Amino acid sequence: MSLLLDWLVEHEPLFRKTRLPSLYSDLNLQRTSNPEGYTANVTAWASALTRSALAGQIPHEQHHLILQTSDELLSALASPMYGRPSGLGSVIDECLRQGKMIDLQDFISLESSIYSKSWIPSPWAVLRWSLQKTGLSWSTGSFDLSGGRLKRGSLALVPALEEVWKRLSATREKGAKEQTLSERVMTREMFLKEVNSVLAQAGEMTGSLSNQDLEVLLRYLSRDKQMLAYDASTVKFKAPLSTAIPEPITQEDHSIASLKSLIEDLQQKATTLSARITTLQNKASSAVKVGNKPSALSALRLKKLAERNLQQRLDTLHRLEEIYTKIESAVDQVEILAVMESSASVLKALNKRIGGVERVEDVLESLSKEIRKVDDVSEVLAEPVDQRVILDEGEVDEEFEAMEREERERARKIEEEKTRQKLQELDAIEHIQKEREREREREKEKQREGTALKQDDQAKDRELEQALSTSIEQMQRLDIDGQREEGGQGQHGRERSGHATQIAEEAS
Repeated sequence: MSLLLDWLVEHEPLFRKTRLPSLYSDLNLQRTSNPEGYTANVTAWASALTRSALAGQIPHEQHHLILQTSDELLSALASPMYGRPSGLGSVIDECLRQGKMIDLQDFISLESSIYSKSWIPSPWAVLRWSLQKTGLSWSTGSFDLSGGRLKRGSLALVPALEEVWKRLSATREKGAKEQTLSERVMTREMFLKEVNSVLAQAGEMTGSLSNQDLEVLLRYLSRDKQMLAYDASTVKFKAPLSTAIPEPITQEDHSIASLKSLIEDLQQKATTLSARITTLQNKASSAVKVGNKPSALSALRLKKLAERNLQQRLDTLHRLEEIYTKIESAVDQVEILAVMESSASVLKALNKRIGGVERVEDVLESLSKEIRKVDDVSEVLAEPVDQRVILDEGEVDEEFEAMEREERERARKIEEEKTRQKLQELDAIEHIQKEREREREREKEKQREGTALKQDDQAKDRELEQALSTSIEQMQRLDIDGQREEGGQGQHGRERSGHATQIAEEAS
């Protein structure tokens, strides 16, 4: 593919590779066989031509806001697989009808805005519309020539101009409140640098606008957007937040623009001289290191001349910047004076409408009289119409006392109810405390009963232990007696021993 086509496939969303067969097919046949596809392809080609021109990607093309049509454009868009685009002239014709492209000479010479539409069409417009409705073409004006050729011409790209206007407006609006007259006035060259910088920062363009681009852009911003005024050398932006048309260029504007251009030129020259001085200093140092005295002396002499020249430029620049500061101050004073004059005129007109102090006093006196009349009428209306409507103050007092008694009775009942509720709460609390006390007494009674039972058990245990001790002592005595009665009383001793054992078992 060509370089231009490669760029379109990469950067233009409507130029995907899958759509290339449709884009490079015969658009004239698509217009009747597939109207929707034809409309989509016309939109894609119009966007592609505008973006590629604005980005500076069209070969052998020096313009960014103007499209040069010829067979060379077809060759630049040629594809190795699909050949040159067929029906590109029809695309341009459609863009002309839609107002996306305008013949360059017509665009420059047009006095009214390109966005204004005349209610009464011209005879030529009626004739062209009739030919289009019958399927015929206006051959003398069509860009689609026979043999697949493209008519040579120059067209202003309206979408590209709109894009530049949006970018420039956004940049200008950031510091709109701080822009004074001196900041809004500049030479054409300074305006061109500003536009190139804005488009380069946005990534929309590489390179610089041509002189024809600049003329078309200034014409568009002045006539169609009313953003600025310009002449052959000076550009002046409209005042911030102003809705009026831009003011024409004055001689003061020319002087301010020339002074700003001269200051900028001196600043650039001073920067260049500073860089040259640094270079000569390095050259002299290098020559001294290698022992090349003539070269070192020559570099030092040139450096001295450059320093002298730089000092002169800096002095001149300082004086010019001081003058520029004075001009800015004077411009501010002029604007302040204009506002004060306008305010004085407004106050004068208002005071004239007021009519002086005497008229104000008369108005106030009349107003006081009318207010007194209103007060008198109010007093009359407030008086009773008949004696029967006079109120009985005694009845009012009795009703008031009855209301007070009712209110006191209601308050007393409320207080009694609160007291009764508090007493009930106290009774409930006392009942709960008594229940808890009785519960504690029952617990203590249970503890005392348990203690008595335990003591009875302990007494029984002691009695049992005592009985056992007594039995054991009796058995021991029996054993001792048995030992004493040896022989004949052996059997009798065993019986007594058995009897003692039986007594011990019964005791246990």
